[in-house]
Amino acid sequence: DLSSGINAEYGGRGELFLTFIDSADYMMQHSAVKKNSDSDVNRLFLKAYTQLGFSNEDHVEKFRLKFVGKEHRPAPEAKKILRHDDVPSRWNDLTLAYDVQWPLHVLFTAEVIEEYNKIFMFLLKLKRCQIALQTAWSISTRSGDRWDSKLLNLRSSVAFLIDQLQYYLHVDVLETNYTQLLNKMEDTKDFETIKQAHCSFLALLKTWTFQSGEALLVAEFIDILISIGFTVSNKFCPNPETESKQVPLATLESRYYGAIGMMFKMLEVSASKQHNSLINQLLLRLDYNGFFSRLSQAKKEYLMQTSRKSHSKMHA
Repeated sequence: DLSSGINAEYGGRGELFLTFIDSADYMMQHSAVKKNSDSDVNRLFLKAYTQLGFSNEDHVEKFRLKFVGKEHRPAPEAKKILRHDDVPSRWNDLTLAYDVQWPLHVLFTAEVIEEYNKIFMFLLKLKRCQIALQTAWSISTRSGDRWDSKLLNLRSSVAFLIDQLQYYLHVDVLETNYTQLLNKMEDTKDFETIKQAHCSFLALLKTWTFQSGEALLVAEFIDILISIGFTVSNKFCPNPETESKQVPLATLESRYYGAIGMMFKMLEVSASKQHNSLINQLLLRLDYNGFFSRLSQAKKEYLMQTSRKSHSKMHA
């Protein structure tokens, strides 16, 4: 049951998210069906879950998706940074509930389920962005339209970043630590040992998915980059409901390179402080050609120049 619960939360390497998003996206996005019920989305989730064969039917029925209002969403633990959010949809109101059976209620307390849900919502949004950017690429190759080369380059850059984050989170973090947890569970029948192993597993997930401590600032900048990814994707398939809110490409480029420069710098600081090999692996994938290092350095030099100019004006 414990392994089934974690599988439901994270869906392997994202296959569950991919299948579910593909079937549910139209219902979740369109204003004409904004009042869809929990039963509608659970029917689609159950279909995706069973299609991929993650568990048997008894286990599947212990999980359900539910919509929550703004007042019930998890409160942000870090200062929100001004950004252009993606198109409002019912995706933002979705959480995963788990019908905890004895003796797992000792492991899956309400607080623990809330922590899992924060990670679940983060991963779900990342996967949605990845799919949106892939759809944008497909549209650009199929249509006979001539697209702005700067837009194409920006889409490609954002997609590369999201792909690397997706691999890091699902393979380096989730799959690796989940395998280690299963091995510990198989090596013991002592419940206290399993409880401790699960606590350690969740603590590592929170740290390495940027959901706790100083790493929350990294998650904030990733959230900005995800929002930019959605906005870039919308330029390839404009929505009449949001056409008036389209952000100029130059503004998107400025926000993107500013956010990624800051995120990269914080990842470097985090890796140096914690001697975190996983973060170093992510940095190596992101910066295989030195592009983001140069971007981070350029951002640093720009801030230093701005500071010197301000200092000079104050003493003029």
